[in-house]
Amino acid sequence: MIQRLLCIVALALLVGGCATTRVVTISTKPADATISIDGVTRGRGPITETFTFSSAEQTHRVVASRMGYKDTPVTLNRDYRRQDLLIELKPLTRVIHITVAPVPAIISVDGKPITSEPVSAVSKELEFTVDSKNQWITHTITAERPNYDPAVQTVSWTDRDPSYTLLLQAKKKNLNITTEPPGADVLIDYEKLGVSPVRGAAVEFPVDPASNEFIPRKLRAEKPGYMPGEITISWDSGRTDYHVDLGVYTKDIRIVTDPPGAVVKIDGHEIPSDRSGAAFATLQFPPVNEKAELKTYTCTVSKKTADSEWEPQSFTIGWENGRTEYRVTLKEILTRPVKLLMPNMRRSDDGWEVVPEWVDTIAMKDVTEPERPSPQQLTRLAKGTQIGSLAVSPDGSRLVFAVLSASPDAGTGRTAARSEFCSQLLLINTDGSGGASILTDGKSLDLMPWYSPRGDQILFSSNRSARKLQVHAISADGAPGITRLTTGDTNDLWPTIDSDPKPRLFYQAMVDTRADPRLYMTQLGTIFQTDLTTLGGTQPRVSPRNDAIIFAAVNEKTGKRDIFRVRDSGGVPQNLTNTPDADECDPSWSRDGSKIVFASDRATADGRNNYDIWMLDLSNAQGPAHEPVQITANASHDDCPVFDLSGSSVFFRSNRGGQWQIWNIAVK
Repeated sequence: MIQRLLCIVALALLVGGCATTRVVTISTKPADATISIDGVTRGRGPITETFTFSSAEQTHRVVASRMGYKDTPVTLNRDYRRQDLLIELKPLTRVIHITVAPVPAIISVDGKPITSEPVSAVSKELEFTVDSKNQWITHTITAERPNYDPAVQTVSWTDRDPSYTLLLQAKKKNLNITTEPPGADVLIDYEKLGVSPVRGAAVEFPVDPASNEFIPRKLRAEKPGYMPGEITISWDSGRTDYHVDLGVYTKDIRIVTDPPGAVVKIDGHEIPSDRSGAAFATLQFPPVNEKAELKTYTCTVSKKTADSEWEPQSFTIGWENGRTEYRVTLKEILTRPVKLLMPNMRRSDDGWEVVPEWVDTIAMKDVTEPERPSPQQLTRLAKGTQIGSLAVSPDGSRLVFAVLSASPDAGTGRTAARSEFCSQLLLINTDGSGGASILTDGKSLDLMPWYSPRGDQILFSSNRSARKLQVHAISADGAPGITRLTTGDTNDLWPTIDSDPKPRLFYQAMVDTRADPRLYMTQLGTIFQTDLTTLGGTQPRVSPRNDAIIFAAVNEKTGKRDIFRVRDSGGVPQNLTNTPDADECDPSWSRDGSKIVFASDRATADGRNNYDIWMLDLSNAQGPAHEPVQITANASHDDCPVFDLSGSSVFFRSNRGGQWQIWNIAVK
């Protein structure tokens, strides 16, 4: 038994003598890590530990642990001969995945680029640990691209998802916008920002991915009544203050006229014309009221030449959506206003006197006739010449007429001096050849000429011998000597003489004691006078047959004149025309006494009564006359007609063409 016990002790001693021990001081980095040895927590280092190794295969496991670090195990065997052990813990790591939108960018982590070129996605392993207070230390990831605001995000160990998306944002700046005028709507790319002045409006400035340049934006200002103002803006190095001027609506207009070369006035001011004759101007259209209604202009177009005139046209030019071209067709004025100087008998307390009277007449520019051959113009008198009545010589070769003159304001309320109103008698050939020859000197008033039946004398009314008009006679060939045929105290007008063996003088007499004109007949060489009719009348003309007188007389109810016929010895007159609403005058016989011509305004032209030449057949002896036939219809003022020798044409006074001349027209 004792021997057995000794063997056991010897065996134990043998075994105990083969074990290896190591004394090791264990520390960590960081120093406050917790140390576990063979699964037993020993606390924070440094820890000195004796490790026994019974065999070469035996090991001891030391683990250092700390929040924010990976557990770091170290295995020791008996070959570890150092007296200290420093365990360095490594931070935790995680692979994160970064996506960039909307365009690739340079990615940085904690300010250090992890890509050298712009990328849309990248993965990166990051270390994560904690600070001294055991707070997790985060990382900052940043996406950067020129002309964008950087996209920044914080990455922490505690994030559940390791995938991150960085969204690049367009740059923004706070704009301050003013306009002239203020109060305009301010828009960026047609989206309203506000009403000017705009302060601190945040506006993005996107970038073109292809060029990496800022996309320009339209800054626009709108206000009713003004032209929108628009400028292009961009990042402009961060500039924030902008000003926009609104324009006044402006356009360059061009006015084309027909006929070209018309005078164009805008608001009374003439505007120039280009080489083509079109007028042009630059017009502005500012608002004129709170309703933002735009200014308008009045344009007047007119044209007048020495020979023609057109009706002026006026129209309004507005903005009209920027319309620039206007075409104006003028209507030619086919009529002309022409003054007619007439001797007018006026009765005052001192009796009858002759005064000048200017009458407005209308003339057609066109001298032709609409339905018959055009008349022949016999005279070429100067413009403004005033022609009186006319008469044809019995042989038909010569024509005598009066030319009157007076101051332009005579007959307008001013009493004209006697020398200011005068006339003279002229002679022309009826075939239009040669010029006019002067018969009287023009120092007195010589009017209403008429040939004697033999054609050797010309009778006329004149104040050359007295203050009143009296009948005179002058040689038809202009030989010296003028004979006064009446010497009474009446004004004697429209003389005409017959061819009886004892010639009789017929004339119109204005008797101071009577208000109406009288028709007198007196035997030449006597002082006796016969008042031919109780009706009275004007413009008497004796028939070539010496048996009747035609004359004009006023209808007291209408104030219009009719043409009458009365026997040469007087009596009850016959109304030949009987037109109460028309004025008829200037009667004259044909050479055979079968017809008369006269002037009448029974026809209308452009809505007005107009004097034309008419012819009436009196071949029915003393019976009813035929219906009158209109000879002229030009719509000019035609009067004072007289037949030619054959009765196939009529000479007359007319203002056609715009001035008084003597014309001849065929009546057959």
